[in-house]
This record gives sequence, C-alpha cells and structure tokens, in this order.
Amino acid sequence: MTTNAFSLKTLLCAATFWWGATQTHAQSAEAVPPAARFVGVPTSAIQLGRKEAFPAFDEAFYQNELFLLGEAHGVQRPQEIDLALLKHLNERAGVRTYVAEVDCAKAYYLNEYLRTGQEATLDLIFRSWNAETSQWANQALKAKFQQLRSWNQTLPKKRQIRFLGLDQLQDLPLAADYLTALLPQKGLAPDLRTQLDSVTVLLRQPQPSGAVLAGVAQRTLLALQQPEAHHRATLGQWYEEVRHLLVGATQNRNNMLVREKNIFANFQALYEAQHLAGQKLYGFWGLAHVLQSPLQSGATLFAGLVRQSTLPVHDKVVSLMCVFADCQMLLPGNFLPSAGPAPRYVQSNKFNHDGPLTLIDGMPELKAQTQPGSTTVFQLNAPTAVTNQQPIRVSYAAGVPKGQQIHFRPELPATAYVQYLILVRNSAAVQALQP
Repeated sequence: MTTNAFSLKTLLCAATFWWGATQTHAQSAEAVPPAARFVGVPTSAIQLGRKEAFPAFDEAFYQNELFLLGEAHGVQRPQEIDLALLKHLNERAGVRTYVAEVDCAKAYYLNEYLRTGQEATLDLIFRSWNAETSQWANQALKAKFQQLRSWNQTLPKKRQIRFLGLDQLQDLPLAADYLTALLPQKGLAPDLRTQLDSVTVLLRQPQPSGAVLAGVAQRTLLALQQPEAHHRATLGQWYEEVRHLLVGATQNRNNMLVREKNIFANFQALYEAQHLAGQKLYGFWGLAHVLQSPLQSGATLFAGLVRQSTLPVHDKVVSLMCVFADCQMLLPGNFLPSAGPAPRYVQSNKFNHDGPLTLIDGMPELKAQTQPGSTTVFQLNAPTAVTNQQPIRVSYAAGVPKGQQIHFRPELPATAYVQYLILVRNSAAVQALQP
C-alpha cells in the first residue's frame, strides 16, 4: 500500500474509513440506552503467547470458507492476533491459503521466503513500503513473517501455508522482477517475448503512464492467447500467473473504490483459476475491507462484493474486526501538522474507538467486561445478542467534515457488517523499520 501526505482533516477521514468501520451505520437509528448496545453478546479472552491462544468458536464458525480479520495498520497487537488466528484456523478448520492484502508479486516473494528462508527475499517485500514511509514498513510485520515461516516448517506438507496476493499492483519494479522470474530463458515465441519485455520495461520506469502500461499489457494478453495451447505448454504452471499479472497491469489504480473492485476481480479470477471452491481461506486486512454490506453511499467493499457475488463462497464468509481502546498507532510523520521538518514516523493515541476522534456507542460497556491490556472476542451473531437486530451508533469529534464521515445503513444490524469484534486494549504501536 502507498501513503501520501494528508492534511489532518483528511487523516480523520482515513481513520474513520479504515479504522471506524462499524462506527457510523446507526447515526439515524432510534436512540437506545448505551447499556443495551451489547446485551447478550458472549465474550472470550484471547491468551496471546500461549499455544492455544484462541478459544474454540462454535461449530457454525468453522463451516465458513472465507475468514477475514480486520485490523488497524500501525498498531502492534493485531500482528500477534493474526498469526494466532491463522494457527488456530490451520489446526481447527484446515486453512492453508492466506489471501493477503498484497499484490501477486509480493505474494510470490513471500512464498519464496517461506520456501527458502532467505532474508534478502523478505527484504524485497518491504522495499517499496520503506521507500513510501508506509505503516507496513514495521518490525512487527517482518517478525510475524519470520515466525510464520518457522512455524510453517514444522507443519506437514499438506498443512503448510501459502500466500495468495489479491491486491492491485503495489510495487511495479517488484512486479517486473516477478514477471522476469516466471518467464523461461528459451521457448517463448519471439513476438510474445518482445511484448512481455515491453511490459517489464514499463514496470521498471520510475513513473510509468498507467494508460500506456495498460495498453501494452492488454495487447500482450491477447498475444498470450494466440495460440493459447502453445503458450500454456511453454509456460507450464506459470501461464496463469503471467496472465494474472498482465491483467493487474491493465487495471485502473486511481482511487480506493476502484481498488475494492480490483481486489474482488483478482479474488474471483484466482478463486476460479486455482479451483478454490470448498477450500478454507483466511485473510488479514484493513478494517474496511472486511465489511460485508454496502454503505449508505452505495459503496461496497471487498467482503461485501464477495457476499454479493455468485461464487460458491458468497454465503460462507465470516468477518472478525479489531476495535481499539487506549492504543498507540504508528503514522507517517507527514500525516500530521508539524512546525518544522516532519519526522519519518510519529506515534499517536488519537485513533481509537473510545475517542477522542471517534467513539463507538457502547465502548464503555465493552471495556467494563475486560481488563487493561487484554484482547477479547465478542460474538455479535450469538443467538442471544441484540447486535443481531440493532446497528451500532458512533459519534465524531467536532471538525470531522460531514462529507468525510462514513455512514452505514441504519436499517442493517451490526451483524450485517461483521460477526465478531475483537477489543484490543492498550496495545503499543508497531516500530518502524530502519530505511
């Protein structure tokens, strides 16, 4: 993912969009007493650091086929939750495919890292994040990948984890490296080789024209299919990967809502090409991506697009979303106003769901059932839970522009968006990697 210099107001919008995902869909709902917001919602403690960190879910949970965990980039503890939940689902549900918020190139090199353990390969994945001063360029994420590999090495082959990258192209030079790695030294038809080389050259340019890249990639896709049988024979197992990368190079990457459509299109293509129907999939995503119903604006995000689709998995999706109280977050320094030169990164405790900028109605109720420093699962879709009928109300601090607030449909209950909340209390921020 890329980051840009935002004004404070834009940052408030970003915080609302990505980290306040369940917060606004009840603003026009009839007022109810705060104590009623989470009545009948069962809780379970997550014991991070223990072998069995996650408590057992009910059997209906494990019948799902796409498990999505929503996080806030820049907070440390979700990285631990992610690995613990992946281990739990691998053991209990047979999950071995990690559908990741990275592009196909980063996923390829993550899988190479899992295979070889070469730290230089892992460094390639973080190269663009470091250059962009992204929240992803942090020590906790890198350590998680290292821990994941160590654990993966202990698993039998049939249970080992592999990454599947769903995001639109993020690191174009790395995509060029990936394409080069996929292509054989000999055997490709000269015309196809020339066109693939042209795509590689464009991907390596510092600021390639999106339209030019898309046009060349589209022509190369057509060449790849003429004759398809010959090119499949030459490329073997990599034919679909080359095709998928070329499709990614044709995609419009201009805004976030287009990005959601690209993510879903990539998921659908890979789901069908790799025959994933019936398989158990797990992904760790920014909060907004895991929402399963449309917003008032009509915008539908990744999980919602899956739910609206005709894919066999469309009615087997479960979303768990982290919410935060008294946590610290790592932010690029240019996100916030500065009297002098902006530092590379800063930390802030302003982007929690218990204020000061956004407040989920009922957060005091959730906090009253937990302890400082704890991590707790709340099952919103339990039969006894009022969250099956009512939405969640949010309030905003003065100064958050109306046009930058995300509004959820007040007629939809909380469980139309997510089925579980994970309350994270008093987490530290992630620590930035050294450039």
